[in-house]
Parts: sequence; C-alpha cells; structure tokens
Amino acid sequence: MLGRKKIDAAAHLAGKCVSNTLGVEVIANDADGRQGAYDLALTHEERTIAVEVKLVVDPRHRAAGTKSNQLGYIRQAGLTYTWLVYLSPDKSWKRALARIPNLLSELEERGVFPETAPYFWQHDFNLYIEFERLGIDSLSCIPSTEKHPPGYYVMQASWGGIVPESERVVASACELVSSPSMSKLRRQLAAAETDEHHAFLIYGWEYMEAVPLSHEGPLPSDPPELPEGIDGVWLSTTADRSPAIAWIPRHGWIRAAPMA
Repeated sequence: MLGRKKIDAAAHLAGKCVSNTLGVEVIANDADGRQGAYDLALTHEERTIAVEVKLVVDPRHRAAGTKSNQLGYIRQAGLTYTWLVYLSPDKSWKRALARIPNLLSELEERGVFPETAPYFWQHDFNLYIEFERLGIDSLSCIPSTEKHPPGYYVMQASWGGIVPESERVVASACELVSSPSMSKLRRQLAAAETDEHHAFLIYGWEYMEAVPLSHEGPLPSDPPELPEGIDGVWLSTTADRSPAIAWIPRHGWIRAAPMA
C-alpha cells in the first residue's frame, strides 16, 4: 500500500484489509497536505472508491483501563484485608480515588469481612448513596498474603450485555454511520469525487458488536440501510487478526480478509 509514511494505525490496517480482499492497490488519500480528506482511495472493477475509516472506541473505558494499570496494587497501612474496588468507567475517578483509603478503613472498623463485603453497603442507605456518588460499582476483600499485604486494587467495573446477532450488528453500524457523531465521515465521503463511498468501522472490545464480528459466523442476509451517499460498509474489530465482513454494492455481503 502506497502513501505517506505516517498514517494512523486504524486506516493502515483497514487499507491492508481492503487491498487483500479486493486484490487492488489502496492509496492513503489524506497525505501531502490533504489532512481532513477521506482516508483511502482505490479502483476496483473500473470504479473509483473512497473509504473513510473510523475506530469505534469509548474513551472513558480506555482511560479507566489505563488508570487502573497505572495504579497497580496500593498498600495501605491500617487495613487488614486485600480489597478489590470496582469503579464505573462512566464517572470521573478523581473523587473516588481520594476517598477509597479512608472508606476501606471505615468499612473494616464497622466489622465488614470477606463474606459480607460484597453486599454490606447495599443495606446501608447512606453508604449506598455514597457508592453511587463515587461511582463504586462493587467491592470485595480477601485475607491478605505475603505477596499482597493489606491494601487494595482499583479496577474498572465489568460491563456487558446481550451479544447481538449479525443482522443487529449491521443495523447498529448503519445507525452509527447515520448519527451526528459520524457527520464528519459523511462530509468527507460526500466531498469525494469517486464512483463509490465506503465507511470502514473498527469496533473496540468495549462494544458488544465486537463479539460476533470477532468470530466467523454466518454473513448477514439483508442489505444494510446506509444513509444516502454511503454505498458500502466494512466491519471489523481491534482484535488481533480479527475477521472482517463487507457490503460491496455489486457483490452483496462478502467475507473480507482478516485484519493483519
């Protein structure tokens, strides 16, 4: 793939996927002073195609995971147990991190122990309200060890939901491409003087849509309901060598080359 030497990782991976799938050269279009232009340009079956690539990630989830790794295990004098505190990624952690050391000491002074820690706070209205305010999703404790003397870990609360079927994944992607958050993508593709305009979405692990996309399940059966001006869509995930699927107007749904 030719183009500028520096290109964002998402566009680079998407370009390789498109190139390997269609067997054509893919060029980085937003190079040589063309910042803000659509990402990739190619010609396939005598039709020019513009591709805009979007990495679909939640900055809050990413920041929470990074912060948890940075904190690591925190030793705390005065505690008896090793605590696990799970914070919501949807709230700022600053206030919670300042409160947690004293909060854990107070819980131990009130007689909380491993068997009661997971639900103790749910039966104390004032404590429940404080947990809600701080964004504490849950906590637990275990007897300390030589490797983990009294202290605590602060971790991102778990998340999840119903894993969507392939048709729902496609519908969700089309809704996203049509949403206000993707107005820039639509503008960039609308400005492209090409025969076709494709959106390439790469989902992060924090989205349930990434689960079915990361496995080679059956291809969708219905055409995508894309907004006017968008002809094709490519869908994949940030997982290593993730499978990818694509809707090509002249060919329907195809299984694309993996994200190498």
